Formats: sequence, structure tokens, C-alpha cells
Amino acid sequence: MHQVRLESVRRKSGGRIHLTPKVPRTGPVTTLCGQTLDAGSFAAVDSEADCANCIRRSHDQARISGAFFAQEEGSELLRLSLEHARTRKPDLRVLPHPSEKDKPVVWPAAKPAPETTPDRVGELVTRGFKPSGEGVWRSPQGVIVRMRRHGKEWRFAEIVYEGEVVATRVDDGVRLRAGDVEVVPDDGGFEVRLRKKT
Repeated sequence: MHQVRLESVRRKSGGRIHLTPKVPRTGPVTTLCGQTLDAGSFAAVDSEADCANCIRRSHDQARISGAFFAQEEGSELLRLSLEHARTRKPDLRVLPHPSEKDKPVVWPAAKPAPETTPDRVGELVTRGFKPSGEGVWRSPQGVIVRMRRHGKEWRFAEIVYEGEVVATRVDDGVRLRAGDVEVVPDDGGFEVRLRKKT
């Protein structure tokens, strides 16, 4: 494995030892930690770097690559990459034809979870009704039942239907039939449900 070699540099006045892709003979140098040392104010050293930021960034390939290109040393990275590519052995395995056993397993498509509708919403028996908004339910024949919240309970408010509506007096009050829906008195309130088929 070919490694990118970084060089060590230090200010002539002393201080931390930094890392850079290449110490130039003339001009300024930029270190991995982002410092720019002016021309003539630094020297190449053989000691290990002790700048914590340079050491940490020396493990980041993107930072190293950026530093090489910033110093116009990108050709060095290209040379190392080509050397690495030449030493790699290509994977020239011959793959057998897939047999019946190797065919992928076909799983059935996932089914969405069924909508959970409670059996009752206040005075409405929901079996057969479809929700059409908050407190609004529609029967299979298109009868619209509106419920109104009274405290925490839902109570029957109105029926909207363009067909025949029949109201019949019963012992506890009035029974209402509209299309496939009937409203019957029940313990001081009402029960709204689909009519039983006869």
C-alpha cells in the first residue's frame, strides 16, 4: 500500500512542528492545520509533528488531498494512485450460470395495515360506514350522518339524504329511516346504525 508522505516544518523562531504536503524551497508554506508561514520564516525538520490539529487532520484523506492540490502537488497524488492501481490484482473470477437453486426468493408484497375503526363512535355503530371527515360518516347508499362532540362523547346531530326519509313514532320517541340508515331511541339518546336487510 502506497502511503502519502507528509513533511514536517517549524518556524525558525521555534514552536510546534507542523505537517505539510511538501516544504517549498521558496515562498510561503501552508500547514495541515491551516497556518500560513511566510517565506524565510520556516525550515524543514526531521522530527515528528507535535501540532495536535495537523496530526488529527493527517488521518483525513480529503484534507490531505486538498492540501496537495492547494500547493499544486496534485501530480504526486496522481502518481501514487497510479502506482497503487498497478499493484492491485484484478478480480477475474468466472461466475457460473445461475441454477434453479440460485434464483432470488420472491417475497409477497407488503400489505398496508388495515385502518382501525372502532365498533362505535358515541351513538354511531360504525360497521358499514366510512369516515368522511371529523364527525362525518357515509353509508354505502350515500346517507351522510353528522355527529357532534358533546364533552368527550359523540352524539347524533343530523342526517343528510336526498332520497325518501321515513319517521315513525315508537314508545321511546321517533325512529328515523333514511336509505340504508336508521336512527332509533336508546336510553335517553339515539343509536345510529345501518338497517338490517330484510
